Amino acid sequence: MVLNPEQRDMKWLRESMRILPLALLALLLVMSAKVQAGSPSELIQQSIDEVYEILRADETRAQEDPEFVIGVIKDKILPNVDVDGMARLVLARHWREASSEQRTRFTEAFTETLLKAYGVQLGDHLDKDVRVIERRSRQDDRMAVVATEVVMGSGQSNIQVNYRLRPVNGEWKVFDVEAEGLSFVGNFRTRFNEEINRGGLDALIERLEDGDEDLIEDAVGDINAASNGQER
Repeated sequence: MVLNPEQRDMKWLRESMRILPLALLALLLVMSAKVQAGSPSELIQQSIDEVYEILRADETRAQEDPEFVIGVIKDKILPNVDVDGMARLVLARHWREASSEQRTRFTEAFTETLLKAYGVQLGDHLDKDVRVIERRSRQDDRMAVVATEVVMGSGQSNIQVNYRLRPVNGEWKVFDVEAEGLSFVGNFRTRFNEEINRGGLDALIERLEDGDEDLIEDAVGDINAASNGQER
């Protein structure tokens, strides 16, 4: 089947948006390390290589057993990520207004739904390499941006993914990821703000606790529409 230019652009956008949540999962590959122990670029590359090695060592299981992939992420990665910080950025002003119980429920439900919606896809992308691009990376005492690209192969354009890190208690932590300039945190903040304004924070949390993957899919779909100059 021969695709016209618009169809090719949409196909590429869909692939890019699949990489966005996968890029989030890749950021979950960033193991905690002391700031003095190495540069953020080194931490990103080494961590991605390490977890890919684990999954590639049992690639068949990684492709066929979603719980195996999610288990690797939860056991090896998730405890070392500032999940609360990311949840706080996603909820923005609603985080300040939320009770301690609501904050905990949202953080846990959002993380679990995200992993179930996209964690399983990581096993299907083990053939792709992730390369750090040093010339586009930057760092100061307050923040680091590590530029990478996902090597798609098969004649497809590589996808640019940037990781934003900041020191938290002496450790570099990823707090956002961008794919082709589109922010994970920013996009979910916009989508969830709409949901909260419509039905309230508790309703959003309940949908996530019920495993409503449409919330995640809709947010990614919003990026597709915005990138293509369309309205949903």
